[in-house]
Amino acid sequence: MSRYVPFDETRQWFQEDLTKLFFPINIAALPGTLVESELFGHKRGSFTGAVQDKRGWLEACPPLGAVFLDEIGDLDGEIQVKLLRVIETRTFQSLGEGKAELHRFEGKLIAATNRNLGLAIRKGRFREDLYYRLCSDQIVTPSLRQQIDESPGVLRDLILFMSRRVAGDEAEKLCEEACEWIGKNLAPDYEWPGNYRELEQCVRNILIRKDYHAQQLEPCRNGGDFFSGARGGGITANELLKRYCTLVYAKTGSYEETARRLEIDRRTVKAKVDEALLAQLKQTPRGSASS
Repeated sequence: MSRYVPFDETRQWFQEDLTKLFFPINIAALPGTLVESELFGHKRGSFTGAVQDKRGWLEACPPLGAVFLDEIGDLDGEIQVKLLRVIETRTFQSLGEGKAELHRFEGKLIAATNRNLGLAIRKGRFREDLYYRLCSDQIVTPSLRQQIDESPGVLRDLILFMSRRVAGDEAEKLCEEACEWIGKNLAPDYEWPGNYRELEQCVRNILIRKDYHAQQLEPCRNGGDFFSGARGGGITANELLKRYCTLVYAKTGSYEETARRLEIDRRTVKAKVDEALLAQLKQTPRGSASS
């Protein structure tokens, strides 16, 4: 279910058909023209291959429904402008329609991405105004490492789930074998930089090869100097805060998320981020900022 739907006590059922309220579109899987057509719809003859009129998801979505934009970070710049207008005015036009023809969108927009939108904004690939229109209510999916830290049992649960998908009746045996291998060969605080997908490949490799070669990430530049200097008492409190803010910001790409993790004010984070160190961190492999 994409959002709250009123319940009809007389019929003892929801007032809307829940199967007709969710409209997903994977932006990364489609070329720009098709993304625009799927969202806004098109009139016959508006582009090559448009042999008949088509309603887009924005028009098909009822007031209690939601359009889900998966991989929003891959959205073309021109379509970003049109989507911004939808959010601001609740109106849109299908491809090939005249200016006087407007449709209303009364549903909800949900967007998801695994990209660093803060970095995309700085590089001019994603509109800042669209980002702030979309981020009124955010859900940040915790990494696999964070999930394990909060609830250690989740690792075995996930491995058992994956084992059932690839080993069938032998799932329990594979699960125990994978848990044992991970316990013996990976550090207790292994980061799992590939998150769920990496764990899945680990389980598959143990099933087939009885072994898994974890990806070794290159140490973060300046990381050794940072930690050795801190341990030796050779860094001032201000410099320590600057470097740590920069390290966390390089990983999150968000002043707000960095401030939340460090439990300090967002303005402090913005003032303390070291641009020179940040530029160096951007040249290292993803995930190395935590090394």
